[in-house]
Amino acid sequence: METPTYIALSRQLGLVRNMEVVANNLANANTNGFKAEGMVFSEYLIPAERPVELSYVQDLATWRDQREGELQPTGNDLDLAIQGEGWFVVQGPEGPIYTRNGRFQLNAAGEVVNQAGYPVLAGGAPVIVNPEDGPLNVSADGMLSADVTQGGNVPVIYGQLDVVTFADDQLLKPVGASGFTSEQPAQPAVANTFKVQQRMLEGSNVRTILEMTSMIQVQRSYQSIQRFLEGEHDRMRRAVNYIIPSS
Repeated sequence: METPTYIALSRQLGLVRNMEVVANNLANANTNGFKAEGMVFSEYLIPAERPVELSYVQDLATWRDQREGELQPTGNDLDLAIQGEGWFVVQGPEGPIYTRNGRFQLNAAGEVVNQAGYPVLAGGAPVIVNPEDGPLNVSADGMLSADVTQGGNVPVIYGQLDVVTFADDQLLKPVGASGFTSEQPAQPAVANTFKVQQRMLEGSNVRTILEMTSMIQVQRSYQSIQRFLEGEHDRMRRAVNYIIPSS
């Protein structure tokens, strides 16, 4: 196999990975708290026995679009969105999971949990709410409370939701559609950098039209390289037939 073919194949492999990322973005265009991803490519140079090095395509990693998704009203007391910096913390089976998807609910024990049933943490522990206390209130700093009206207006404080930040959000590792784990230490979010919005959900930040345009461009590039490879294969076949004529 000649050098142009290797170079073309390296580009094709990168395009396949790029298509996987674009397809995943489109599949999660309606997933609350989802952050779109993109590909990072680089030029990989290989020394050759000639004045010019050989240049290959190498897909290094994915990057994450950290733009805030559109906040959407729901009317549900346990639907929460973070406006600004920060991540909610839920207790996963193997450690904390960080998410911007605030579609929460109560389990049979009265714990606030996410859609997977993992407890949402407040002060590092699950938070328990008694629905009989009255309507749930969530303040801008994440404090959960209710006003008990039976026999008087007595506030009940359940706890303050953990909202954390990281030195570099790009180092977070995805878990599922809208969750992340981290090897970095989590830091409590600074109070004036975020607001918890009750009865709201953060939508996906995927820009559907741009992703569909990107998908078309990737498909065209892949097909163009495929035509080149087919031409190279035909050229090699004709060269071999010329050197070694068939009897």
